[in-house]
Amino acid sequence: QSGEEVWSVRTTPEGSALYITGAPKVFKGKVLIGNGGTENGPTRGYVTAYDADTGEEAWRFYIVPGNPADGFENDAMRMAAETWTGEWWKFGGGGNAWHGFTYDAELDQLYIGTGNGSPWNRKIRSPGGGDNLFLSSIVALDPDTGDYLWHYQTTPGETWDFNSNMDIVLADLEIDGENVKAILHAPKNGFFYVIDRTDGRLISAEKFAETTWATHIDDETGRPVEVAGARYEEGPAEISPTFFGAHSWHAMSYNPVTGLAYIPTINLTTTYTDQHIDVESWEPAAFQKIHSGVGTRNLTTVEGKAPGALQAFDPVTGEPAWEIPMPGLWNAGTLTTAGNLLFQGRATGEFVAYDAGSGDELWRFDAGLGISAPPITYAVGGRQYIAVLVGFGGAAAGIPTGVEVSHGWAYGAQMRRLMAFSLAGNADIPPQPPAGRPEPLAVPEFEVDEELAQAGRAIYGLCGYCHGGGAVSAGMAPDLRASPIMTSFDAVAEITRDGSRKDRGMPQYAWLQDEHILAIQHYIRDRANQALEQQ
Repeated sequence: QSGEEVWSVRTTPEGSALYITGAPKVFKGKVLIGNGGTENGPTRGYVTAYDADTGEEAWRFYIVPGNPADGFENDAMRMAAETWTGEWWKFGGGGNAWHGFTYDAELDQLYIGTGNGSPWNRKIRSPGGGDNLFLSSIVALDPDTGDYLWHYQTTPGETWDFNSNMDIVLADLEIDGENVKAILHAPKNGFFYVIDRTDGRLISAEKFAETTWATHIDDETGRPVEVAGARYEEGPAEISPTFFGAHSWHAMSYNPVTGLAYIPTINLTTTYTDQHIDVESWEPAAFQKIHSGVGTRNLTTVEGKAPGALQAFDPVTGEPAWEIPMPGLWNAGTLTTAGNLLFQGRATGEFVAYDAGSGDELWRFDAGLGISAPPITYAVGGRQYIAVLVGFGGAAAGIPTGVEVSHGWAYGAQMRRLMAFSLAGNADIPPQPPAGRPEPLAVPEFEVDEELAQAGRAIYGLCGYCHGGGAVSAGMAPDLRASPIMTSFDAVAEITRDGSRKDRGMPQYAWLQDEHILAIQHYIRDRANQALEQQ
């Protein structure tokens, strides 16, 4: 009522490479929060529940086991440790849960979708193999105590960044004449899971996207039947889905009237390889770029597919009911209503309403900027509203493909907005600037040294996950090819090494030497010149 702070609590250790990227879940007088950071250092994932009134810690559940010499927090960690090999605790293990928390009031259970391994490559973190519990799993906990109840692991021994942090949707289904209390889950790995939420038993798991790492999920064991060589153990392996997932964090919704789940699907393939990595001597390092222990290359759209799609999936039959191809891959989450409507924003900036049964388009609005967030619906004074955050971002804007760059959402060019709609809405909307890609800056007096530019290419890896691969930005951060700052050594040093823009989200890299900064400069200018020559 007053806007005054009631309490504040730090939920990650000081100095750890952890951060919060997901929303908290509130239930039974508690607030649950997880964290991210799997790719940025040796991390051991966990979730923490706090008292909603005081902020005092109620309980904490670790997702992967720690060093056995230190003892185990509970029997669940003791059990999980039996599925790990080597000295996994030195690498953290991962499992960070940042999204995918669902409280089941009917069964009084809390479900946690868990993350991928740290590092991704199982050969490094668990060299003798193993399922590596509780990576890439749904874990059911007692909401009052945080005690382990049951789990289902979607990707045992995961080694591709196939986390299960995606939505955990509760549904009552009729399957073969029986009523089933079900969980619907479409994680990154490409399979749509229907799980009995009373005990974690697998009911069905069918592919909802191009999936080449496994042929199917065994009905009896609930385990994937993997394709030989998929773990890049004998050389490079072309795999679908990719680290973007067949479905990422964008919300999936379920309509009990149509019986369909609506998934923002991604259709990409890539090649995984660790041939350039000495897996036996690889060491973790905190606060680095994506620190995965494996490389990927040739990220492309699946042949014959659009980059993304809006898919209606029938969890009872295990088959898609219909699918709408999308021009972008990073499309927003979905919302379906009792009025037989389905809403979704697109990477291209349109906000669209469909018939939830047939997929026929009913209405569209051009928001003037790509949409990543899911819409919500609510009522005030008897009038229903649909609201959506307009703004393009996330992994595809930071690690862009050519598809996402083509949208033209330049950093800071368009206004981020919260927009609300109703049937009576008649507000005048200030227009957005048109889409357009930044023009690389011509600086003829800056002579590029080819050797420095080549050296800068490797160092630029620190920058590419925000400023774009190959120095081509899709909007997460400025396109450095168009920045006059990159022509001044002192200016670049002030920002990168001295951290003058930390308050604006630009990290400080205090370890950079003069030769590193110079190399980055020459690499950026070389990329700008190449772009200008191609015009």
